[in-house]
Amino acid sequence: MLLVLLLSLPAVAQESAAGADACAVLAALDFGEAVGSAVTLRGELLPAADGLPARCRVSGTIAPEVRVETWLPLEGWNGKLLVTGCYGLCGSIRADQMEDAVVRGYATATTDGGHSDDKDPDSRWAYDNPQLETDFGHRAVHVTTLLAKALLHAFYGEHEQRAYFRGCSTGGRQALVAAQRYPDDFDGIIAGAPFHQTLSVPYMIWADRANTAADGTPLLGEREARLLHAAALAACDSRDGLTDGIIGDPQHCDFSPESLACVAGGNSDCLSPEQVGAALKIYSGPPMGVGVRHSLGAAVGSELAWPRQLLGSDGQPPRFRSTGQDWLRYHAFEPDPPATRDAIEFDFERDPPRLAAAAGRVGFTPDLARFEASDGRLIVYHGWADESLQPSHTIEYWRRAVQENGGEAALGRFARLFMLPGVGHCGGGPGAGDVDYLAALERWVELDVAPDMLVATRTSDSRPVTARQPRFPPTGEVLLRRPLFPYPDIARYRGEGDPLDPASYRRAGPGASGGGAVL
Repeated sequence: MLLVLLLSLPAVAQESAAGADACAVLAALDFGEAVGSAVTLRGELLPAADGLPARCRVSGTIAPEVRVETWLPLEGWNGKLLVTGCYGLCGSIRADQMEDAVVRGYATATTDGGHSDDKDPDSRWAYDNPQLETDFGHRAVHVTTLLAKALLHAFYGEHEQRAYFRGCSTGGRQALVAAQRYPDDFDGIIAGAPFHQTLSVPYMIWADRANTAADGTPLLGEREARLLHAAALAACDSRDGLTDGIIGDPQHCDFSPESLACVAGGNSDCLSPEQVGAALKIYSGPPMGVGVRHSLGAAVGSELAWPRQLLGSDGQPPRFRSTGQDWLRYHAFEPDPPATRDAIEFDFERDPPRLAAAAGRVGFTPDLARFEASDGRLIVYHGWADESLQPSHTIEYWRRAVQENGGEAALGRFARLFMLPGVGHCGGGPGAGDVDYLAALERWVELDVAPDMLVATRTSDSRPVTARQPRFPPTGEVLLRRPLFPYPDIARYRGEGDPLDPASYRRAGPGASGGGAVL
């Protein structure tokens, strides 16, 4: 009887009334064996509206607390599944991140990471709770994927042809964790601006301290950030052949904040010795233990975004000060008592080894051998002007990935990194940050066409993907369009032609420089 019911679902789903019945029946089935945990579901039909197709919405919980949501289009399923990641410390369902994919015909799924912000918005859910930390670290995405595959098989009567994952920030971390821990879950993975907690949280503390004077006041503010940014542009903007307010290759920019040091008889547009020192520390990042290299710091060209995330503005502390403290308090160090709000003092020589246990739960390594063996494909991207999560951490991950996966050519056969000039955290900023990574990944997985170049745009309605996943082709006025080449190569303007035309650029090796035309 169950087999007959399952096989009848795709047919009855063609009519809205029957579709609603099919959704309800689907949610009543037992998927516990497929997932390995108790599953509680509810189903409803979402009619076509706001440009989205009619779809079966199945939501619920995988024990103990992993909330999930899956969308199954009633018509035009393309045979594929896309699972999407979450942001920050997760805690909520971001169904909006699935909209662009369901329009393309995808079945989609997402998760809250295994805990609810409504219950514990300050992360104390993690204190002395290894199961919820494991769910947040890696299990939630895995079991959500198992459930989604079982649901679509029951609904459509066939297995997915391809499964993909897409995430940015914490979703980018989830992406790299999936590639390492669960290499058979996905045929292709998109990892944007991965959140390396064990590097990023110490860096936030380092930057906060670097910018705090002896009297507790900030050394650098919006004025100083603008000075640093203007000086950095003056030093390096034209090195990619085009003077357009964007630094194309921050790694090879020779700008130093010491060039802004105040001198006797000079003007007021300068930095005091203490301010120069603060800027140098923010650019360099902290030493992470005795004899250990710096964790790497902010990229040249990201200065305009420092006030909101690193420096604080309008009398408010840096945005990530409380986030970093909460992560140390409830995830990494778990001091007793857990409710204390006293600041945790992080010792950069003593404490890095104490992060090892947390890294085992939420971290990832560049060991991609099993993902390669499963014939997976990986696209990683990061904005060079990311103010929240430092692009240098992704560069360091990639450097190690090259070493551990057979060299640059061997890694490039299944994984590519793209760095986006002038782009902030998961989008935004003066650069071009809208890229159809999903289409590029489809071509790579399904047609074996590797992404040797991607096209990035910025339109009048561009937003970071954390706010809205862009749809393609773009609908707003195109303000900027640039080609992207796999790291470490950059796009260099040829010296003539429309700057909005990707054909006006050539692929150049890192460190390429020269005079630039003014846009």
